[in-house]
Amino acid sequence: MALLLARRAATALLVVVALSMVCFALLDAAPGDPAASILEARSGGRPATAAAVAELRAQMGLDDPLAARYWRWATHAVRGDLGTSYMSGRPVTAALGETLPWMLLLTAAATVLSFAAALAVGLVAALTRRAWLRRGIDLVLFVMGGMPGFVAALLLLYVFAAATHLMPSGGVSRPGEPVTAYGLLAHLVLPACALAFGHHFGIYVRLVETGVGRLRDAPHVHNARVRGLPRRTVVTRHLMRPGLVPFTARLGVGVGTLIAGVYATEVIFSWPGMGRQAIAAARAQDYPLLVAVVLVTGLIVVAANLVAELVVAVLDPRARSGQADAD
Repeated sequence: MALLLARRAATALLVVVALSMVCFALLDAAPGDPAASILEARSGGRPATAAAVAELRAQMGLDDPLAARYWRWATHAVRGDLGTSYMSGRPVTAALGETLPWMLLLTAAATVLSFAAALAVGLVAALTRRAWLRRGIDLVLFVMGGMPGFVAALLLLYVFAAATHLMPSGGVSRPGEPVTAYGLLAHLVLPACALAFGHHFGIYVRLVETGVGRLRDAPHVHNARVRGLPRRTVVTRHLMRPGLVPFTARLGVGVGTLIAGVYATEVIFSWPGMGRQAIAAARAQDYPLLVAVVLVTGLIVVAANLVAELVVAVLDPRARSGQADAD
């Protein structure tokens, strides 16, 4: 297990380094000039002179070769210094510190809700003998799978906020009121549900249903029933543990899928997370902030994949030596 952890951690580090390089290069090739954008913002939209732009570019080091700029950024990043925001002049770490906790809260809530609901629905679909119940689950998953995430978010917003006023429409608290635990929970419900039950939810249910369903009539499960073991023991030990390996292996990818959808969800529900911050940084060509957002997002996805692989290794000992197959 220690060797597996070391190997996966090294791979994760390489992925993060490659991600930062690609992001840095793509932003450098993007149209527009950050120096010109900063001067225009400072002057209220008036175009900056070529001399002023050239002077600011020199101060910001934008005229240096790409490799030199990346090396300078990377050497500071490993010490925890992600640079200074072009537009606000604040340290990027301070800006991220204000939005990252909100993004992590929304992503964590949606992840737990999505995986727990998929586990419950998948187990029902795999173990039930009622054909009508299976068909009902298939129909609901079909509808959910064909609905884009932003459409589901807007539908939830209309039904539960605009039409019935059962839930708040956005933000983390009522205007002018402090954030409280109860208020935060109420504001978290709709964006978490919109993010959790997207088109990917059906994939998780199918993984649980297929993984557990194929073992339902397996010889070792039949023998466990014949020996008189409690149904709970049969389900948890002989069905769920081996049957959930494909589902668990998908957890890391699932977190990445949720994070990919969190940006639109944050905008729709006015959630003060990193998604809205990334969109604002892209519009303002605030490259230090945008690179940091992409890097932190990549770190979260890589960490989620690493955790998923370790959980799979616990559930399936063959995975520790790389010998697990798809069966």
